[in-house]
Formats: sequence, structure tokens, C-alpha cells
Amino acid sequence: MREIITLQLGHLSNYTATHFWNAQESYFTYDGQDESLIDHNVHWRAGIGQDGADTFLPRTVIYDLKGGFGSLRKINDLYDVTSTESTVTAHSLWRGKSAVHKQQVIEQSDYQQSLDEGTTRPQLTEHSVRYWSDFSHAYYHPKSLVQLYDFELNSTIRPFERFAMGTELFDALDREHDIIDRDWRPFVEECDLMQGVQVFTTLDDAWGGFASSYLEELRDEYPKSCLWVWGLQNPLANVPREKRQLRLANTAQCLSNACPLASMVVPLSLPETQLPLHLAVEPGSPWHVSALLSAAAETAAIQSRMRVGQGNSPASLSDVAEGLNTSGNQTLASCAMDVGHHADEGDRSTLDLDLFRVGREANAAPGTDEARGRIFGQLSSYRGTSEPLIEEKGAPTPRPLPGNPHVRRFNTRLQFPLLDSYPHIYKDASSTQPGISIRTVLSTTTAISARISTLRAQVSRSVVVEERENLSNGLAVIADAYRDDWSSGSDEDNDDM
Repeated sequence: MREIITLQLGHLSNYTATHFWNAQESYFTYDGQDESLIDHNVHWRAGIGQDGADTFLPRTVIYDLKGGFGSLRKINDLYDVTSTESTVTAHSLWRGKSAVHKQQVIEQSDYQQSLDEGTTRPQLTEHSVRYWSDFSHAYYHPKSLVQLYDFELNSTIRPFERFAMGTELFDALDREHDIIDRDWRPFVEECDLMQGVQVFTTLDDAWGGFASSYLEELRDEYPKSCLWVWGLQNPLANVPREKRQLRLANTAQCLSNACPLASMVVPLSLPETQLPLHLAVEPGSPWHVSALLSAAAETAAIQSRMRVGQGNSPASLSDVAEGLNTSGNQTLASCAMDVGHHADEGDRSTLDLDLFRVGREANAAPGTDEARGRIFGQLSSYRGTSEPLIEEKGAPTPRPLPGNPHVRRFNTRLQFPLLDSYPHIYKDASSTQPGISIRTVLSTTTAISARISTLRAQVSRSVVVEERENLSNGLAVIADAYRDDWSSGSDEDNDDM
């Protein structure tokens, strides 16, 4: 049934994925409505709750640190059945006095309470959204929620911010539990024909190390599966220089480890330069930042969840990855995005938002120099009503001749939904507007080589000597794959690392 299982790693990733699941939930149709263009079985799993009621829950595994889940309970109303069995068992084991120590419970947000009670929902603001669970519409299976108690969210004493911390945490948990068997395999065993894996993770903190180790285990278990990674980066506004350098080093280490393992890695980041006037994104609000990044990710891969028929042309994650990775070793792609009336203009050569921040100099102007380059593979995805629907063949397009770019376009009339859980960051959209047009372009180009070489130079003094050579070689291999005159003996790299 073309199932995709999602892996969510970290707080910003869970914010982004929550917007994603809210959008998927909005595509459900009911009696008397036209059939949805989206095949819900791709991302949702059917099941039965504790009371025998049918459930439809996301196919996802969610990891966050202690305190990161907010008011979200592991056992929700679908599985919470009052029972005295546990009390009876406890009394049979211990008849003495009991002392109960409880951490202060995080209260539900007003928005969540209104969802539970079916009342009018209050308008969300960047101040009222404290956690990603504050605006989540979906119920999750208890096995989907995995809280890691080794680190605490936003801790100033022991922040979870270094790549090595993530790899060490994964190794420790895996030795104790076998993470793949405990957390992942139950969802895979429910699938008839798994299309692939979608990973939301941050690149520039310890979750990048955790994700790299997780990808290695997944690749060992499923060597032929498509592993698609959305690599998120935290905004750098008002971040001290030392922490900026740490984030660059984390990003470099994560890309060096993830690109050889994943089928496609797409870094997504809020541009550091001034945003277009029609956008109102607050960089300090993860709710705002994740909304923009989620819209890009949800649009760029929308083909993978389209329903067969009605003029749709679904393509698997593997098909999309193969169209971008023309040489077999180009697993890093850039993403650009247009929203609103600019998205409806199909002849624009440069899009408003370049979400590929890897290797960009802080003072580089958008739309210049390395932002362009010779195209190897490109996928343009448009959702809106200004262009006629393009019906593509169900089979993958043939591989182009060597040297020719592989360019595909996909259009659908399904606009991106503007829900009450989504911030008002698009000035062109009214508060009553149900959806908005979006265009995304995923590309593999020669410009990526220069970006990775720049990143390599930026982190040359930020990693310990023992890791420097391996990191340098890993980044050099990635950069070589995007050169016009690729050769394994290239001596153009800076060997200062």
C-alpha cells in the first residue's frame, strides 16, 4: 500500500512534523464530500482502540528529551481504560504505606482543551505555543512516543548540543534496548509494502549524531529501502559566534555521516538574509520557523502520498530520489520555495526563498553566485489553481543522457491548507482563506560542490584532530560528486583540515 514511516528526532523536528500531521489530518474527507486527492494509508495506520473503536493514527516514531512532550500523555483517550487491576497487583506486592512523588504536571493549552471539548478554538500566538503538542490535532499510538530521560529540554547545565552526545546516547540506549526492535520494527511489520522512511531531524545539534547512528542501523536492517531525510537547521539570529561555530561543525559531521547512508538529504533552514516582504516569520518562534519548513517539506514530496486516479500521478520516494540523484552518489539536494501569488507565476527562474543554508557565507546575497549552477536533477512541485494539471506517466521517467539535466514538474490543484493551528506568516493570505499556493524546487547542481567546500573550510579548526581527517575526506567526497569535471584525483580541495 506504499506506506511511509516517519521518524521524528528532536524538538524543532517535532514542531515541523506536527504541522505536517495537522495538514495530513485536514485532507480527510467524510460522507457527502469529494474523495480526497491524498491516499491516507500512506502515512496513517488503521487500528483498534482499547474500547474497540476504530482508530487512524500516524505511522511515526517520535523522540524528544525530558520535558519536550509538554502536556501530551503517552496513553491518550483512545487507549486509556479505567482499571483497578494495577492497584490490586500493587497491594498484593506491598502492604506497607506508599509515598507518591510526582513532578508538576504541565497543564494543557487552551487550544488543546478546546479540541478535546469541541468548543471554539482560541487564536494561537507565538507566546501561547510553549510545546509542539500545544497545537497538535492528531492522536498518537502509545508506541509512537519515546521520551529520553538522559537529557532535559533547554538545560543550561548539560545542553544536548554536540554531535558526539547524540551518537553516545544512541549507542547507550541501543545496547540496553535494541532501539530498532523496540521502537521501529512494530510499525514496519504492519506495512504491506513499505515505500520508504521519512526522517525529520536537526543537523546542527546532538540530534544530528543521534540521527546518523539511527540511519546506520536502518540501512543495515533495510539495505534497499528509501531513506529520505529532512535536515532542519535552527535559526542563527542572535546566536553567539562560538555557538555558531559549534552548529557548523555539527552540521558538517551529520552530513558527512548521513549522505552516504540516506537516499536523499534535504537541508532546510530559515534564510539569514532579510525575508520577502510578504512573509512575517518570527525567527525566535519555533512554531513560526517550523511552519515555513513544514510547508516546504510537505509540498516537495506531495507526489509520494497522492491517490491513484483523478488525474493524479503518484511517484514513490525512491522515484523522486532517483530523479535528483542522477549519478548515484548525489544524495544531497537544495530546496527553494515560493508562496502565494509568486508561486502562481510559473516562469520565475529564481524563487523567493532559498532554504539551503549549508556553506553559505553570512554576507552572501540571495540569488547570486553559488545559488545557481548547472543542473543535474530537479523536481518542481506546484500546488495551486493557476496551472493546468499535468498528468505524468505512472512509470518513472527514463534516465537522461549523460550530461543532460533531469528536470521534472508536478502540479496539483490541492493547495496547502491554512489551518487555525498554523501561524499567520503569509501576508498575502486572509485569515479566512482555506489554502495557499506553494511552489518548491528540489535541485542537485554544481553549486552544491562550492557550498560543501565552503563548509569544509568553515569547520577546519572546529573539530578535534582525531576526527578532522575523516570529516575532511567525507565532505570532499560529497563535494566531488557535484563537480562538472568530477574526478577522484581532484586536487582542487583545500587540504588545511
